[in-house]
Amino acid sequence: MIRYESKKGTQKITAICNECKAEIKSLAVEDITVKKPSDLTIRDKDGKEITKTEHEYNDLKCADCQ
Repeated sequence: MIRYESKKGTQKITAICNECKAEIKSLAVEDITVKKPSDLTIRDKDGKEITKTEHEYNDLKCADCQ
């Protein structure tokens, strides 16, 4: 699962365990951005086009819950 927090103008995106809600790793916008059928060109911070259509952060479990 992905947790998004915004506090006082600071954004934080984190991959968390679906079971115990423990933080697994910090993410960047590029980690979760997906391309849907569209005329838009989506680019990452380095200017490379994002072409992935899925991300791997939907069903996560930490080492303790696996």
